[in-house]
Amino acid sequence: MRKRAIAHLFFLILIFQASSLSETLKYGMDGESVKMLQEALIEQGYLVGNADGVFGIQTEAAVCAFQEAKKLKVDGLAGAKTQAALQIKIDSKANSYFSGDYSTINESSDSNRIRLLQKALIQMKYLRGNPDGSFGALTKAAVISFQKTNNLRQDGIAGQKTLKAIEKALAKGHKIINTIDDAPPLAENAGKMDAPPKEEIQLLHWFNDVKPSLKYKAKLILYEPVSGLAWTLMVHSKGRHCDAEPLTLIDTQTMLKAFNGKNTWGQKGVYVLLPDGRWTIGATHTVPHLNGYIKDNGFDGHLCVHFYRDIEECEQKDPKYGVSNQKTIRALWKKVSGKAVQ
Repeated sequence: MRKRAIAHLFFLILIFQASSLSETLKYGMDGESVKMLQEALIEQGYLVGNADGVFGIQTEAAVCAFQEAKKLKVDGLAGAKTQAALQIKIDSKANSYFSGDYSTINESSDSNRIRLLQKALIQMKYLRGNPDGSFGALTKAAVISFQKTNNLRQDGIAGQKTLKAIEKALAKGHKIINTIDDAPPLAENAGKMDAPPKEEIQLLHWFNDVKPSLKYKAKLILYEPVSGLAWTLMVHSKGRHCDAEPLTLIDTQTMLKAFNGKNTWGQKGVYVLLPDGRWTIGATHTVPHLNGYIKDNGFDGHLCVHFYRDIEECEQKDPKYGVSNQKTIRALWKKVSGKAVQ
């Protein structure tokens, strides 16, 4: 009886240690913690092969088999009780992405900490380019976009709650969670539309023709000529280009389908139907950034629609991405009209 009581006490101590020092290991995670779990499963005969540190289907099945044998809840999640039964002790701080350091990361932080944050944001597609260790406007915008997706205060400062949310998102497989992930697939012909007659398509100037005609919450229909798909955007603001976002979840799905299912800054040339009935040439991308205002459209932020501008003006004010869009617009216009413009 005494031995049973001591064994029970020892088991409780293991559970307390596991719950206080580790997080639940589950499908999609990777790293040294998962490798330790796999080694324990291999040693006890529940997993075959090498411990590669990736929590995949075989590891999940092994966890389930172990849980069933030990009369634990069979859910494939290696939580505190499962870890204790395996007699493994995992230091969550040593294996967490930020090594247990959740001090705020902002403009004045050490460059290595900023670089670590940037790597996570790049992995999750909130930030483009290479981590440079400088907390600039793009990094702040990426943090705000992540915060909005995860219902956090949108201040652009990576504090404790934001950093822990980043770790949680990374543990889920670097996936950006949006309502679009749970959306039913599009019907086969959803978004299909006949192309407008080429003679109706104009090359309208952004500042002279398009911008003055657009109002807040105006609707634009974009048609991508290669896929033959069309979707609707709602206008939010007008600067050197038009900020807008898909009107509905189906519009977001259709847009992504036209871009081969990718969230990308690589722009495509499109035909744009303006509210006054005129067709013109534009260019756009699919990456959500900064603020969006429509709920349940599966698009966390807004995107940019570029229209024809004078190349000299664009080179001065938008020498990189703006000029790239102008080249796309001019290429599509030449294909439509056979005419080249400077």
